Amino acid sequence: MTISDDTVKKSVQRYHREYDRYLKLAARVAEICRSEVVEGNAIRAQVTSRAKSPKSLEGKLRRFAASGKKALADVDVVFDQIRDLAAVRIATYEQRHEDHIVSLVAARFIDANGAPPVPDRKDKNIHDPENFYRATHLEVFLKPTDIVGTYANVAEVPCEIQICSMMAHVWNEVEHDLGYKPATGVLSQQERTFLAMLGQSVRMGDNTIQSLFAETERRQREQGGTFTDVYDFVARLRGWFPGAADFGRHAGPLFEALVPIRLASPDSIQKTIGLPVPLTAAAEQAVLELSERLDATSRFQLDTASSDLLLVLLLPKAATFLAKTDPTTEGAARVRWLAEQYLKSQMGRH
Repeated sequence: MTISDDTVKKSVQRYHREYDRYLKLAARVAEICRSEVVEGNAIRAQVTSRAKSPKSLEGKLRRFAASGKKALADVDVVFDQIRDLAAVRIATYEQRHEDHIVSLVAARFIDANGAPPVPDRKDKNIHDPENFYRATHLEVFLKPTDIVGTYANVAEVPCEIQICSMMAHVWNEVEHDLGYKPATGVLSQQERTFLAMLGQSVRMGDNTIQSLFAETERRQREQGGTFTDVYDFVARLRGWFPGAADFGRHAGPLFEALVPIRLASPDSIQKTIGLPVPLTAAAEQAVLELSERLDATSRFQLDTASSDLLLVLLLPKAATFLAKTDPTTEGAARVRWLAEQYLKSQMGRH
């Protein structure tokens, strides 16, 4: 036996005692992913979290015991080897955003050694025509700056983040429930055929959703009036900055900061800037000038591939107001800090 009944019981007992820690960690990681990674970069996605239930952990350990696939000698080894007790899922509306989310998550969290976590990309259809599982997994830990207050006791606890499209998530979940934990034995050939058909439909669905949102953005760019949300904000202003690789990056907190000061439409923003579009050249020059006045080791730096191109053009007229942004999130603190740095740089000129 690879894991004794006594070890299973003691592991579950320990997990019952520590369950709140894993719930707390999963909720915190999910909130960071939701506010800073997804909303902060104007990416359509759903973020969910969970801590594996004690009953689920017991079932997993007993399956290990029955299969002999894992040797878990004692309770400490169990908690060292089972790494997904706290887990977060980010399901993007569009498949094209998966890699972007992965890079943002890797930059926001750390691994067990304090380095950026290494993504584990899985696309099983490459080697198996009947298996359509696709997702990227990262094992992450909170940064030292996140380990404050009630989070002090989760400093060394891992959280698994799974990133996939919403369509891929549908297949992953159906296959997991039917194939990984079959309640009535091995899947039949007909069941496997239907799963493969579903997988093909999911891949087609990813393409359809991408085309749908591309058409939505086209329509939004043509309409007038105030922005309906941050996605509308990005869709209608992205074209002002040809060559910006990812205008949506940092757009969430910028949009939230502009709405209260009545910069909530293309017309109001263009009147404030006072320059004709396209604006890329003027923005890049403004970024260069402000960057020269920033410390290279500062917490925040300007990003010429993002909505920072718009931010720097608004600073001459709006910096005083943006410097009052409530720094409740990392993104909002960034907008406020950059506005403050701009104001300091102007004072130095006089």
